[in-house]
Amino acid sequence: MVLHGVIPAVLTPFTRTGEVDGPRLRAYVEWLVDKGVHGLFPCGTNGEGPVMTPGQRRTVLHEVLEAANGRVPVVAMTGSVSTDETISLTRHAHQAGAAGAAIVAPYYFPYDDPALEAHFAAVAEAVPDFELYLYNIPGNARNEISPALATRLARRYPCIAGVKDSSKSADKLKAFIAALPGKAVIVGTDTMLYEALEAGATGVVSAVADCFPEVMVSIYEDYMAGRKAAAQATQAQANLLRDALKLGPYIHPYKLAVSWRGLDFGGMRPPLRECTADEAATVRGALVKLGMLS
Repeated sequence: MVLHGVIPAVLTPFTRTGEVDGPRLRAYVEWLVDKGVHGLFPCGTNGEGPVMTPGQRRTVLHEVLEAANGRVPVVAMTGSVSTDETISLTRHAHQAGAAGAAIVAPYYFPYDDPALEAHFAAVAEAVPDFELYLYNIPGNARNEISPALATRLARRYPCIAGVKDSSKSADKLKAFIAALPGKAVIVGTDTMLYEALEAGATGVVSAVADCFPEVMVSIYEDYMAGRKAAAQATQAQANLLRDALKLGPYIHPYKLAVSWRGLDFGGMRPPLRECTADEAATVRGALVKLGMLS
């Protein structure tokens, strides 16, 4: 499988007591699949994976897999601050039936290339028959996966299936594409989808698709059908949506947008916080102005 298309960075609904809200999560996954997405990416940045307990991350994955029911591939983000926990979560994803796992560079401490290579090698050796995607998000993880490192790992371990690049750098994305022929290179920045497809990327892990999946699906499907002008026009709309969804605190505006579209959805995992009433009104006003809400 070469991972492709529009893959929402699945949001996680929480109850007021801070637990994963399974029924709402399953309803949300059903809604995303009905909107035509090509895959699902739970427990990543927008899914609040790094602030969940390992048990909650396992729960989320089980709920997403059950709701998806094999209709689209599910790639779980299993990276963690330690190698041992990353291996444990990745083994669980494999055993649970996920299509693959994305492994963010370990965060908090600074790591050089030999340390990062040893980390990813340990995971690849622990689950050699499971598709693994290197997840490059230096702005959050502090540590950057280089195309050279990705190349070395892919040559040593056939289970390295590709890269999710959230560097926000077109040059870095193109370097990954050149370094990993035949592998999936997924962009992690909504505003770059059209540009990424032009460069040879296979798809996007999308935040905008969390709440407006049809917009991102339209870009991808129009592009693949050769309707490039239409894809470019929708990309411009997606860029404005991305700006509107950044008007409140991290992630919560996406959950509000899902709720405003008719799904009961909410809760944040501390220390992430919810929007104030004024912030919510600002986000909603921007989405109404863009014609996405009435």
